[in-house]
Amino acid sequence: MTPYLRALRLVNFRNYTNDTVFLKPGLNIVAGDNAQGKTNLLEGISFAVTGSSPRTPNDSEVVNWDAKFARTEARIAIEGSDAERKVAVGYAPGEKKRLSVDGATAPSLAHYAAGGAGVRAVNFFPDDIRIVKGAPSDRREFLDGILSSLRPSYARAVNEYAKAVQQRNQLLRRIRDGFSSERTLATWDQKVVDLGEQVLQGRDVAVPVLDEHFASSLRALYGPEKAAIRYSHSASPDGYAEALREAHSADIERGTTSIGPHRDDFEVLLGGVDLTTFGSQGQQRLATLALKFAARDHVRGAVGEDPILLFDDVMSELDGRRREFLAGYFLESTQAVISTTNLEYFDEEILRRANVIRISGGAVTENVAG
Repeated sequence: MTPYLRALRLVNFRNYTNDTVFLKPGLNIVAGDNAQGKTNLLEGISFAVTGSSPRTPNDSEVVNWDAKFARTEARIAIEGSDAERKVAVGYAPGEKKRLSVDGATAPSLAHYAAGGAGVRAVNFFPDDIRIVKGAPSDRREFLDGILSSLRPSYARAVNEYAKAVQQRNQLLRRIRDGFSSERTLATWDQKVVDLGEQVLQGRDVAVPVLDEHFASSLRALYGPEKAAIRYSHSASPDGYAEALREAHSADIERGTTSIGPHRDDFEVLLGGVDLTTFGSQGQQRLATLALKFAARDHVRGAVGEDPILLFDDVMSELDGRRREFLAGYFLESTQAVISTTNLEYFDEEILRRANVIRISGGAVTENVAG
């Protein structure tokens, strides 16, 4: 039995003052003109079930300009069951975020985001094309986000590794400037390697699975040309510790750590061609969608449950064939919430089976589900 979101309440969240939306399993279409709150609604769903915004690392940005706090509340149901979980996320600038499940405080944000809320989410926003066309850090963030949604321990390892690298970098600069001895690096080398190996192990297990799902998804979206993702290590996992030691002189000179998972990348390939460098805008967008579908399939395989799909303005740049494919894909999903400015992208049969939510001016104006 797979969980899905039954209802969402947004209080002082972006341009929503106090509004509730009801959702159904399968396809939910959020319709409205530009700048009315469609994207904010999808962001609010993600905030409610993961504890964080997929659009900004700065939580204060989600708080309504005229308010001092933001709060999301959600009811999560189980298909085929009367069971229901109630979750809430509250945030006020300058204060610790409050996350609760059935009235009890969540153990941590990492636990809450990794299924502690009762459901996971996979998001697509138009800016996500940066995963394919952007910097290596964008691809690492995508990969780490998937794995963190599965295991709180992975999220902790990523965060602790980043802190250890930052502290090692500070030491490197002190050594370069003559305030510390190179002998003091050994302790931080070990700390960085221990945490980095946890990150590498998680990625190395996940990438072959994601590669298989990505190839299948892009084939359905694009055509028969072979697609793949190929991970590139800054140092081989077996030689990680040694490579870090060998880089001491260069790292001290630059004042930064040059070896480790924070320097890794993965290529997104179509017909053997790297789409980051040589792909067209259309190919990069389809590859981004395929990566998101691969993420959904990976989560399903890992935990046995589908995540909610939250896809913003996904139809606008696609042709009729691909719109039809996506509509069918979303309709048969456990739950998908997608936004659009144009309901004509969907044929009458799809609209008849979908739950249509109309948004205007940061308020729900039509929502028949309940």
